[in-house]
Amino acid sequence: RRSSVDHLRLAVVVLVGVVLGAAAWFQRGAIADAVGEMRTLSIGVVVGLVALAVLERASRADIVRRLLGTTSFGRSLTIHDVGTAASKGVPLGGPLATGLRWSIARDAAVPTTTFTSMLVAYGVATTFVTWLLPFGVLLAEVTQRPPTRTDLAMLAVCVVVVGGSALFWTVVLRSERVTGWLVAAMRRASARLATRLPALAELDPGRGLLDVRTSLRAVARRPFGLLARTAVAQSVGAVILLVALRGLGVGDELGLLEFARVYFVVTLLSSFVPVPGGVGVVEAGLTGALVAAGVDGGAALAGVLVYRLLTYVTPIVVGAVLYAGWRLDVARRAHPTGEARERSAGRRRPGIGLRDPAIIE
Repeated sequence: RRSSVDHLRLAVVVLVGVVLGAAAWFQRGAIADAVGEMRTLSIGVVVGLVALAVLERASRADIVRRLLGTTSFGRSLTIHDVGTAASKGVPLGGPLATGLRWSIARDAAVPTTTFTSMLVAYGVATTFVTWLLPFGVLLAEVTQRPPTRTDLAMLAVCVVVVGGSALFWTVVLRSERVTGWLVAAMRRASARLATRLPALAELDPGRGLLDVRTSLRAVARRPFGLLARTAVAQSVGAVILLVALRGLGVGDELGLLEFARVYFVVTLLSSFVPVPGGVGVVEAGLTGALVAAGVDGGAALAGVLVYRLLTYVTPIVVGAVLYAGWRLDVARRAHPTGEARERSAGRRRPGIGLRDPAIIE
């Protein structure tokens, strides 16, 4: 039975690797087009774009590291980007992304409740920032010109969504009555499942929910740091697109506030599209909105292609590479080489100190 489970696990690992690799391979056309456009940019602009892309990945990994509190930056980057590769590269890849992130976190000895609270806190912060950024830009714009009906409608929708979300999480995190009802419901459901799956009888999902709630309440008491870091991570993408456009010669025809409105509104709307990473929708939306704002169509498309190379294709490739590296590390620890086994055995032998020649060698 153990052999069959091992074979099944190996098959799943290989399948996930193939899926992530295929997601990167299918983007080769977009990669070729974007690289062709990047050749028209100066070396300084390309270096700046690459630095911004690195900053974006690092800022997102740092959010994960801070929320988990027990992992290194490298492991946090792996947790985040492997999940990003799955969610952006695989249709309906959200569950796969969560499963992969949980597997990597579990391998790093991260408690399940800590991982769950990280996932929820990061997701909630991302949702708030995704709505707050276009709200702030639109609010700044209407102070400089008469607002249109579309502006007022967007502002109203943002207020309703952000206010409703804030009210919901306030009730969930502060109401003992709601918490007690949720804990009781989870325990009843677990008890019913335990009649068919006896292994679940030892689990207490209610206790886990209370632990997650405690962690989220600690984050909610000081939310501005998390929101600020999330806003910076999302804003770096806007800077990448703006630098690409400026490098391609787009100048005075696109003001900063107008650009920010185009970028953040399109990003918000594309989040509702059930397509991995908004592929096709984001490109069309951004290009169309930039052209409507007065940007030349060729320059707009070229800038968007460069932007998508660095913010959509690159994370898929990086995530696939990090996944392969993580699996190789797991395999190496599960089946150590002869030298590694001898070193491990030497450490376990009593009476051998750090200065023992066997250890030094």
